[in-house]
Amino acid sequence: MNLETETASIENATFCLLKTANANKLNASLEGSKALEYQLALIDGCVCLRISANASGGLFSKEWISLDCIEECLGKPLTPAIAFKSSMLKPVFTKGSSSNNAGFLCACLRAEGILSVSEKNLFLHLFTGDFAAWRKKLKKLGKQ
Repeated sequence: MNLETETASIENATFCLLKTANANKLNASLEGSKALEYQLALIDGCVCLRISANASGGLFSKEWISLDCIEECLGKPLTPAIAFKSSMLKPVFTKGSSSNNAGFLCACLRAEGILSVSEKNLFLHLFTGDFAAWRKKLKKLGKQ
């Protein structure tokens, strides 16, 4: 999958906004830790996510990222037993180079129940969700 081509096609498409929600930043003890807003949309039949606002400090990219790209980037071998860093999701961003992008995306994925915090470190994640079930649930929202 070519991430640049996919991102370009998303930008030129019309979309159906499915959900706007809030996420805690990874370090919940910081002031403004509940400051992330994200959106989920159906774009040409593909479910996509973007970080849409940050009430506290920190730059980020507002580009739409398909769930397919996120799932591909995480890879098939991930299980709840394997902890990983946010940086694993850096490749899904093709615009902007903010170091916050991947961490903020992981915070959104935690809010959606796809990732959870590792007992080892609050900045490590465990893949505990189900992309297929999540995608199906979100697509149903678009049909309402």
